[in-house]
Amino acid sequence: MEKWQDPQVIAIWITIIVVLIFTIILFVVKIMHAGYKRMTEANLREAQTRLEHQKKLMETNLEAQEKERGRIAADLHDSLIGKLTLIRMKSQIGSPLPEIEGLLGESITEARRISHDLTPPLLEFSRAEELMEGVINPWKEKMDIRFHTDVRVAADLTPDVKIQLLRIVQELLTNIIKHAGATQVQVGFRHTANGIVLSVSDNGKGFDAKQLKKGLGLNSLEFRMQYLNARYKVRSKPGQGTTTFMAAAV
Repeated sequence: MEKWQDPQVIAIWITIIVVLIFTIILFVVKIMHAGYKRMTEANLREAQTRLEHQKKLMETNLEAQEKERGRIAADLHDSLIGKLTLIRMKSQIGSPLPEIEGLLGESITEARRISHDLTPPLLEFSRAEELMEGVINPWKEKMDIRFHTDVRVAADLTPDVKIQLLRIVQELLTNIIKHAGATQVQVGFRHTANGIVLSVSDNGKGFDAKQLKKGLGLNSLEFRMQYLNARYKVRSKPGQGTTTFMAAAV
């Protein structure tokens, strides 16, 4: 009988093969477990980062809301209440009626402006481009603003989407007034079956977009973009103005 046919030799080889196979399987399992562990840890880190980012955006949004309430309170106190107090004083000293009526007209206009800032009238029944034009028109007293629309669908946006779009336009125009030193602004709005695109460009002093720092306005803007599940990009160079693009499927 050949040596390799010896039952003991065969048993030894079988044992070696079994141990080898078991070792390979154990090695593969360990590699897979290590890979799964790394993937799980990476997913946990990503989820934690997203959670922290969401928390930061939520805090910023709450801060922006408080800031907006403070601004409205200041408008009421400094502008509207001031005018009404002046009207009462003039009526007490017997000022001419046309003068009092003029002040009342200014007060009504101011009350309407504050109310419009809080919630645009007929939000549910007016189209997005009409509401946007209503937001833009008062700014034309301060800058040369051109508003272009390209609406290719009959269906309108939901009230939630419309109010977020209006707030985005308001915040961008406010930032332009405060920081850009611009004289001309182009606002474009497109609504097609594929979604919406909003662009706001100015001829202001611009900045280095690579060093963009997120202040309260930009954080609030990002929160609104995220609410719309939108993508956005800011393009700017010193001395060459700024353009903000936003696109969303709705």
